[in-house]
Amino acid sequence: MLASRRSFLKTAAFAGAPLILPSRVWAQGAQKPKMAFIGIGIQGRGLLGNFLGQDVQVVAVCDVDKTRREHACQTVENYYKNHPDKGTAGNCKIYSDFREVIARKDIDMVCVATPDHWHAYITIAALKSGKDVYCEKPLTYSIGEAMAVLKTSRETGKLVQTGAMQRSAFEFRTAAELVRNGAIGKITHVDCNFGGPSRPHRDYENPANAEKEGAPNPDVDFDMWCGGAPLVKYSDRLAPRGVHNFFPMFWRFDDLFGSGYCGDWGAHHLDIAQWGLGMDASGPVKIIKSTAGIPTDPILGGRRQEGMQMVFANGTVLHHNPFSTWGTVFYGTEGIVAVNRGKFAMWHGKACAPDDAVRAKIQDGSFDGCEKVSFYRKKEDGGSCDAAAHAARKAFLKEAKIKLYQTKGGHPADLVKCFTTREQPCSNAEVGARAAVLCHLCNISYVRDAAFEWDPVANTFANGTGDPAWLVRPQYRNNWAVV
Repeated sequence: MLASRRSFLKTAAFAGAPLILPSRVWAQGAQKPKMAFIGIGIQGRGLLGNFLGQDVQVVAVCDVDKTRREHACQTVENYYKNHPDKGTAGNCKIYSDFREVIARKDIDMVCVATPDHWHAYITIAALKSGKDVYCEKPLTYSIGEAMAVLKTSRETGKLVQTGAMQRSAFEFRTAAELVRNGAIGKITHVDCNFGGPSRPHRDYENPANAEKEGAPNPDVDFDMWCGGAPLVKYSDRLAPRGVHNFFPMFWRFDDLFGSGYCGDWGAHHLDIAQWGLGMDASGPVKIIKSTAGIPTDPILGGRRQEGMQMVFANGTVLHHNPFSTWGTVFYGTEGIVAVNRGKFAMWHGKACAPDDAVRAKIQDGSFDGCEKVSFYRKKEDGGSCDAAAHAARKAFLKEAKIKLYQTKGGHPADLVKCFTTREQPCSNAEVGARAAVLCHLCNISYVRDAAFEWDPVANTFANGTGDPAWLVRPQYRNNWAVV
């Protein structure tokens, strides 16, 4: 059990081994893989819509919310009635307990889009039952869980695709390829720009709706929603009722269930940093704690919100800054590459280390420290994001020696393709686990207000720094311990 420090360290050490697949390529036959969805909130609904268009047959939907699971099943039925070439209507079953889904031998693939604290348990159970898994990011709630998922994927030979969908986007692949091929020289600094850490748990009453919120919702199994986390007071703000179209973020920010923006957007931008740095099988060796001002808002728990730094073995320093125009910015000895969704920029020539003035100029495009190769943030800049990325590729990647994984048809389609080929998908278990480690190292530094050294091979603290207890949930409730 991950609650055991000894077993965690064994698991962490195993995770340092290279990812090895069987030499045999498995044939799955001509039949479409049968797929189930566990967690049908707004993210799960989006994934359901995407996978329905893929070469799969959706046969099960599961959620602790009765309204959501019934709505999802009807979505499946309506789709297949209107698209009989894609699948057969009348075959989708509804479940409130994911264990019944996992127990079905006929299901080949599972999509997990629950809150983060459920990711590892359900993913591991699915892998052990012989199913491939698409799991939303961050892959796990903790570093210990990340190592457990990676270990299980290796042992079972089953596939994991983490929902870090930026790896399937042209602008991000271009940015990473430019960096990996040395187009901007040696990377000295990386900026990753997203919000702050998780927050201490609190009750989430809405005074205008207190009476309704205080009572358990008969349509939601809130005990199951909490799972291995503590059973807290029910709130519709923590676990919103029914089918909705907004991200409330309350559970995401809660220490008991998520890791704040560090796990939310950090799982995207830190992942791209790892990709560009070629660190998908490694990680930083040191965490420098933030010296930013301590916020006075009591909801933030006295935790700094920016300024943590990660140092890699080659000397590259990664800075965590607040949200900005760019998600990930690479600074090299011969230029700068900046990227975000629908945004791309590159400068080439002698670059300078980032400071507040340089960052401001990069955001608005006025940086003149070296030649601007391409720049696009919005239509007023002229051109398009793709055109800006293509311009950089034409100038620096014509004879690229390193070509990174290119998905075709998007992130979900990549897993469906790999179901047949048994190749590793672009955001596989190792990629997702390593990105989750970065997210949680970032969050731990803020929550504990700590600096520490890190061993990216054993995946634990180094040289007597840190506390291994920070890497796992102190106690799992009921029988929901991750094993």
